[in-house]
Amino acid sequence: MMSSILRAASALTVAIAAVLLSAPASADPGSFRITSEVPTLAELNEQVRFLVETPAADEAKAANLEGGMNAVIVPRTVYNLGLFRAPQGWNEVTGPETHQGDVHTAILHSSSAGRPSITMRVTWKRIDGTWKLANESLCAGVKTVGLPIPCDF
Repeated sequence: MMSSILRAASALTVAIAAVLLSAPASADPGSFRITSEVPTLAELNEQVRFLVETPAADEAKAANLEGGMNAVIVPRTVYNLGLFRAPQGWNEVTGPETHQGDVHTAILHSSSAGRPSITMRVTWKRIDGTWKLANESLCAGVKTVGLPIPCDF
């Protein structure tokens, strides 16, 4: 009994590692950046879609993350698991919004089959003229979803 449990746990660990380390699909949907003075809800929605619903190159996704390449593992994992994209799930950024200088917040709603829906305040930071999803929000999402990813970016 114990050996079958250990085998199952080992297989699960291998499966999770494969998802975390797998590269996105080869099709590159291009790149995306928000460079407007104040981001719109449409732009924020498009950025979230780009990050978690497309197989874009890691470098293109990194350009939209405060943590850059170190943080790409989060949207890559979410994309590979299919958590917040059709047919398993969805996401939407809505108000109320706040805006102060180079910091903008909005509300992210997302859901995935078999998981509770998530509603959380998300922060973007304007860095070198580009609005990027803040590390603090990325880490809050990792914790909320329960992904085995350390937030050390």
